[in-house]
Amino acid sequence: MSKFGWCYIGCGAIANTTAKEINKSENNRIVAVWNRGFAKAEAFAKKYGGTAYKTFEEAVNAPEVEGVYIALTADCHAEYIKKCIKLHKPVMCEKPFTVSAKEAEEIFALAREEGVYVTEAMWTWYNAPAQQVKSWLEAGRIGKVKDVNIVYAFPLIQFSHSDRLTDPKRLGGAIMDIGIYGLRYCVELFGIPNKIACEGRVVGGTDRGEMVDLYYNDFTAHCHFALDKKVGESATITGSDGVITVPFFHMAKSAKVKGKFNDEIKVNEMLYDRQFSNVASEIRAGLIESQMIKPENVINCMKVLDECRRQMELVFPSEMDVDTDVSYIRTISHLGFNCKDIEKSIAFYRDIMGCKEKFTLTYGDVAADVRKKCDAEGKKYPLYLQGMKRMENIKWSVYMSWTDNTFIELFYVPGTHNKHVPNPQKDLNYTHYSIEVSDLKAFRNQILKRGGAQYIETEIERGLENTYTMWMHDPDGNRFEIMEYTPESYQVTGRA
Repeated sequence: MSKFGWCYIGCGAIANTTAKEINKSENNRIVAVWNRGFAKAEAFAKKYGGTAYKTFEEAVNAPEVEGVYIALTADCHAEYIKKCIKLHKPVMCEKPFTVSAKEAEEIFALAREEGVYVTEAMWTWYNAPAQQVKSWLEAGRIGKVKDVNIVYAFPLIQFSHSDRLTDPKRLGGAIMDIGIYGLRYCVELFGIPNKIACEGRVVGGTDRGEMVDLYYNDFTAHCHFALDKKVGESATITGSDGVITVPFFHMAKSAKVKGKFNDEIKVNEMLYDRQFSNVASEIRAGLIESQMIKPENVINCMKVLDECRRQMELVFPSEMDVDTDVSYIRTISHLGFNCKDIEKSIAFYRDIMGCKEKFTLTYGDVAADVRKKCDAEGKKYPLYLQGMKRMENIKWSVYMSWTDNTFIELFYVPGTHNKHVPNPQKDLNYTHYSIEVSDLKAFRNQILKRGGAQYIETEIERGLENTYTMWMHDPDGNRFEIMEYTPESYQVTGRA
């Protein structure tokens, strides 16, 4: 039988990882590639095979495409799964399957209605060790389950795709990227829990780690996930008659049971290829739903993720109903400051902070004003005007505002791009400033919606004398404070 033909949608880190195994596979091959940037798709196809297409539809409908593998960032999953369903092409989509359980339910309902196979690329549960653990439990090999401990934690800095892991727009964070494996392990083995308790650390719109307890009838599953701790990865299931241990459980090649019954499983195979091969066989068999990755388990896992995020108050920008045109600014305390890169600063205040450009002065405008005054007073032009002539169209000062009563002034002084300026301690052109808003949470959500999570340094916290504060920084690293004052507040706080 010929190799199964896959269309790759997305050419990022996970696509490259899986493609390396597909190239060695006896069962699978890449026949079509599409990416939002065509050059990247061309380079991917040249490296791993297949033809790069300029449109999504051309790639999915290309000759010999039997199934579509979606490897885009998670914020795009639902959109592109639905597109595939409408084109009646079977889909395997990377995890997390969607943003929420509601989205997952809608997709599986649409797939059933259209008669199209859709599954999640949850490779853990296509692999023999995970299936063996399930068999041991079902056969009562460790007796009655008493306790479950699952850990998956590593330092974020080790990974080249760490910018995605801290980006809320792309569903970054510990719970959605690695926590999903541990939570799915529990859902597959024990079902949806009776109760969930989650305590997490949220920074800049994504979670860096959490402790999650899943309460079942007779035991609790304790889960620890983190993107900033070197703890490791393991799953341990303790029963009345024995213990099951699974090192590197999400990509396990071994598992052990010890106690009244002793056994071990070891495999040496390409785990991604096994996943692709299983899905390919189900598609060729004419199935509409996967028998190994069941839709109800995908949805149940998303429900657990939803509840964990609810308890952490973790909402992604795509879920926010935010009117970014509303201004919550009341007042600001600020004069202006030098910019290392004035265009970058303008973009920051416009696109992230919601300012509008009021007016701009160029070096030519300043020079013309100096000449006009000199002519009126019959004086010679100062020597520095010669230098300003060379920079005539370069911006000197840009005024930006949120409302008619607020403004910010951005300066560009030649030479500042060669050093980090301004320095709030030494540079008199810089004044520490605060922004007062009427609704800090709503303003923070606007910033997240606009993609400004990387500029948020702290979450909202109680400040001095009944204020709520949040610290941010601009592209030059200059820190500033956003504050909401309650009626009980009696003073404006100064420099931190």
